[in-house]
Amino acid sequence: MKIVNPQKISYFNGDLSTNLIVEAAIKVNQKLASAQLDTAKEVPLDIYDIIDLRMLSGLIGEMFIAELSSISQGKLLKNPDIDGYPDLCDISNIKDKDFKNYPFNYFKAYPHGGIEIKNTFGVKKPKTDLKPRESRLGKIQKKLVWKAHHQYTNNLLALHSDYISNIPQIIGIYYANNLTVSDWTITQKPKEGSTMTSFCQTETSGFMKIKQGLICFKEGIGYEHFI
Repeated sequence: MKIVNPQKISYFNGDLSTNLIVEAAIKVNQKLASAQLDTAKEVPLDIYDIIDLRMLSGLIGEMFIAELSSISQGKLLKNPDIDGYPDLCDISNIKDKDFKNYPFNYFKAYPHGGIEIKNTFGVKKPKTDLKPRESRLGKIQKKLVWKAHHQYTNNLLALHSDYISNIPQIIGIYYANNLTVSDWTITQKPKEGSTMTSFCQTETSGFMKIKQGLICFKEGIGYEHFI
């Protein structure tokens, strides 16, 4: 990964080295590559042939959350509430870290802030032929779109992923701490009986803010101009 911004990122009451962000991405990419090999040893089935893009995108985001929490040197905690906000809670100034004693729903809207993580594979261009596990370079729209559950999503580490040699990889990371409600579309509610959750997505204004916060990108895969 080539680091574009070597400075720290700031969020609410804390900050984080971009070197740690890049380290987390590299570790996730290594695990994504090894997962195919490890799975093949146990069963004659390639995991990336059966998982759909939406689930895979979410999986990469969750892997990144876990890695960054692990190496954040006690600054960030993976939100223990599956529906909690933000994804990574700032615990750098918390004295009592026995989180089992905290009230129910405390992490639903964690009061001390932190970082949100969202991933995208980009939106395919209309009438574009895209084979499974094929690189999406040149076949996605120039404006990347990230989805969230809330219009107030901010302090966002926005991941961009693609298939490299048929293996999903994080190829770029951006950060924005100046997003507002107007940078997100109106939240769409799922239809009754649907298993989908409510969501909104970045407007053009949100995309432009995020794009200006480029942290790093993967070299040698043809994305330099796109990024």
